[in-house]
Amino acid sequence: MKKLAYTLVVVLAAAGALYSLGLGPFKEGTATGQQQRGTGGDAGAVSVRVGRVRVGDIEERLSYVGTLLANAQVTVAPKVAGRVEILFVNVGDPVKEGQLLAQLDKDELAEEVKEAEASVQVSEATLKGKEAELGDLKRRLDRYRILSQKNFIAQEDVDTLDSQTAAAAAQVDLARAQTAQMKARLDNASIRLKHTDVISPFAGYVARRFLDRGALINPTTPLATIVDIDPVKVVLAVVEKDYRKVSPGQAAAVAVDAYPGRQFHGKVVRMAPVLDQETRTGEVEIELANPQEILKPGMFARAEIVAEERRGVLLAPEGAQVKRPEGYGVFQVLEDAPRVRFVVIEPGLAHEGWVEVRSGLTEGARVVTLGSSLLRDGQRIRVIDGNGMDEAPREKDDQKLKKQGKKKGKRS
Repeated sequence: MKKLAYTLVVVLAAAGALYSLGLGPFKEGTATGQQQRGTGGDAGAVSVRVGRVRVGDIEERLSYVGTLLANAQVTVAPKVAGRVEILFVNVGDPVKEGQLLAQLDKDELAEEVKEAEASVQVSEATLKGKEAELGDLKRRLDRYRILSQKNFIAQEDVDTLDSQTAAAAAQVDLARAQTAQMKARLDNASIRLKHTDVISPFAGYVARRFLDRGALINPTTPLATIVDIDPVKVVLAVVEKDYRKVSPGQAAAVAVDAYPGRQFHGKVVRMAPVLDQETRTGEVEIELANPQEILKPGMFARAEIVAEERRGVLLAPEGAQVKRPEGYGVFQVLEDAPRVRFVVIEPGLAHEGWVEVRSGLTEGARVVTLGSSLLRDGQRIRVIDGNGMDEAPREKDDQKLKKQGKKKGKRS
């Protein structure tokens, strides 16, 4: 009994829904209702709504959600350890590339530079002395060799001086190496002194500042975060079935909650060459121009990528499309009789209530958009409007009113 009662409730609810849409067999104004009241209606006709096939443009859009990211973001840290002496920026400040952000205490490193400079001077002076000594020995060796050839001195004396000259040459080489070493130390000290100035790597804004003046920091201590927000980007995780439809250069529209009803246009600029093995998604990066800098990194973004766009194609109301064993099709209204025939079509893209028709229909054809489930090939129909009224009688009433208006005009 409970099952029977439940079934009756479902049937009555369905009948009420059909009645409200003007599709019920006993609805006021339908063919069956008129016949039962003896008004001469068309028995067996089904009330339907229709639409027309038109020529237009359609596109396929892939919808995903993501988060706005900065075009570039970096956390700046000093390259040397020290105490922060001056901070030149705060959160939200605009900065230029190469602009000074902070300055560390220079005293200790400045002394290292002076010490290195003095070491270089000492090394260079030593080198000059060694070179002078070597030059003297070479001149003496040349004279000894001449005297040895004339037998004025022994060859043993020549060999001894030759050994001393070679040792002096080695000392010169050592002094030169030491000088180069001292200069390298000077260069290193100078670079470290230069690195007490912390500069911005690119133009943008200070997103965060992590410390204050007087803080002791080292090369691993973050000082500030710099962001570039023109342009901004959205990184989407696109599923495998859609990934093949995306390519760099495709147009994209992005909406954010901060500006309801407004769309920001950009394009796909980069795609990951691999998909994540766990999620089976690939990263797609959309770039958006942000000259007014109203889009902020961290905003929630809804992105639509135009995967495919077709212009000047036949479009049918999406509600007209039905699936039958023979394929996708529509019920087309015949022009010479209030009947329909089932037409197999080749559907294409679908968007915003319209579906592309690649074959099977022509422009201007009328197709059933509501009531298709009650139809069969050759079924008689009655076309109703959105209020459940028969369109044909209404057209006749309009014609009568026009005629009455003309007659009144003549009488006056």
